Amino acid sequence: MHRLNTNTGLLGALLLLGPVAMPGCGADLSDEGFDGGSAAGDTDAGAVSASASDGDPGGSDSDGGFGTDGSIPPPEEEEEADFRVPRASGRFVYSASELTDSVAVIDSSNLSIDVVGVGRGPTVVAPLAANGPMQGAVAVLDQGSDDVALLSTDSNGESTVEIIDATPGANNLVVSPDGRFLIVHVDVDGPEEIGPGSDQEITVIDVTDNAVYPMTVGAHPREIAFSSDSSQAFVVTADGVNVIEFDQVDMIGIPDIVPAYTDPGIDPDTLEVQVAADLGIALARVDGNNTLVATDLLTREQQVFELDAVPTDLDIAPDGSFAVLTVPRAAGSQIVELPLPLGTGDLQSHVISQEYVGLAALSPDTDTLLLYTTQNPFENGVPPDEPGGTTTGVDPTGDTDTDTDTDGTTTGPEPEPEPNPDAVPPNRDPRLRLTIARRDGSGWDTSITLFVDRPIKSVGIAPDGASGMLLHQPTEDSIPYAYTLLDLEKEFPVKKLQTVQATPEPILFTPDGARSVVLLRDDAAAIKRVDQVDLQTFIVDGFELGSPPEGTGYVDATDKIFVSQDHPTGRITFIDALGSVETVTGYRLNDAVKD
Repeated sequence: MHRLNTNTGLLGALLLLGPVAMPGCGADLSDEGFDGGSAAGDTDAGAVSASASDGDPGGSDSDGGFGTDGSIPPPEEEEEADFRVPRASGRFVYSASELTDSVAVIDSSNLSIDVVGVGRGPTVVAPLAANGPMQGAVAVLDQGSDDVALLSTDSNGESTVEIIDATPGANNLVVSPDGRFLIVHVDVDGPEEIGPGSDQEITVIDVTDNAVYPMTVGAHPREIAFSSDSSQAFVVTADGVNVIEFDQVDMIGIPDIVPAYTDPGIDPDTLEVQVAADLGIALARVDGNNTLVATDLLTREQQVFELDAVPTDLDIAPDGSFAVLTVPRAAGSQIVELPLPLGTGDLQSHVISQEYVGLAALSPDTDTLLLYTTQNPFENGVPPDEPGGTTTGVDPTGDTDTDTDTDGTTTGPEPEPEPNPDAVPPNRDPRLRLTIARRDGSGWDTSITLFVDRPIKSVGIAPDGASGMLLHQPTEDSIPYAYTLLDLEKEFPVKKLQTVQATPEPILFTPDGARSVVLLRDDAAAIKRVDQVDLQTFIVDGFELGSPPEGTGYVDATDKIFVSQDHPTGRITFIDALGSVETVTGYRLNDAVKD
């Protein structure tokens, strides 16, 4: 399954999201959920990707696919999740309650709680820019009353609310990096139910004066990216990319839409689009096609790049300096790098010999790539006519003894082709391998490949780039679930397998990369646990929760991780840097009990 994922300067891996943990690099934790621990919104400045395909890819226009017979590689399953859990702003955590039409404002410094009434059916909470770590400000989408509550909390813990009408049926909202502009929209891939109306209507709110600007964008919007200076927004839709210039926001109405591919009528379910917002560039690939299209979203000029094989993943570096495509082949895979901005360099191909990789996770400093695959294309043998695959050069009649040339000369059987030293051994399951690519001058050193004990499902890298985490597909072992920790600072990375009792998701990394938490939930088996990982030592400290975990976040002002839980009256557990645990319960009933 492809994913929609924000892949920005705050995010270091394909699977790193905002403060709500989800995976897959590409979300981008996915979905397996990896969270960078930021207190910003889910969508930040930088690059954004959108793709809606999770089925079989369409036909290929390429002669250089997975096999020379025109076959194409299986689509990768790049997962992503979006859990609607409390969000943090300043020192406060904000938890919406649809049943009571209120938001609990929890002071993480002392766990005091104030319950504030908002509109009907509040669901999505997005942090706004606050005036320092001791204050908080969020926008709350009230889906029951089609409005937005702007909730501000001062340093004394006193909150005020302003209600602003918004797009009917909207189920999501995003905030510009400077906190000034708020976009309320329908997210066709969002977890919240979409209300009646058109999914093409959005509302832009300038929170400095509460001015409201309704607009119509392309069909089925999937993601919104902001430039880092908050001057522009790019709305990725099934029709193309809408460009919103905020200095002209009062005159737009219907923002320009720019097709992101050479054929505007391409099936959007086969299209992956990534936007480098600060450059105003969209990059697009189509499943099963070896063409990369780069579009200048301001001039509409397009540049087409032809690859010699079909890519299965496309990512833009957090700093926007390059894009990378992952090209799996049985004859030895490739990563193809495109320097950005356009015109600063040509495509550069780097071979990963004897490995099949289809996905990439990129570190925040852009100097490390973790290359892996969720597929095993060799389960039924190597694709025909692929170098290293079925032997050719043998008489199809089965006569391997002699041949007679036209001049009457008798010869022996035609020699078999020389084996390709770059080919992937056909008896190897590539899901059990991870290739680590490190920046080496203008290229990549791909000499390190690690064997892992279980098939890889998704990959995340901590915000400091020093460590990573692999989530594994369930196996038939007595303990079927596991994750692997990676020390990426070592010259030869150290890995540690940790088996667990339930699917490990979502995941959160603290912004400094010192800690991570892994949520474990299996209602049928009554498993409700959290693993806290010391990323300096890889020591895991697990403990039971009072209720099943829903999601996790981080409060920068107090250096506390919080875990929200599935409880009828609300329950959140806070974990500080020393491992001390405190829990509040009952705030959805307008009171609270501290455990």
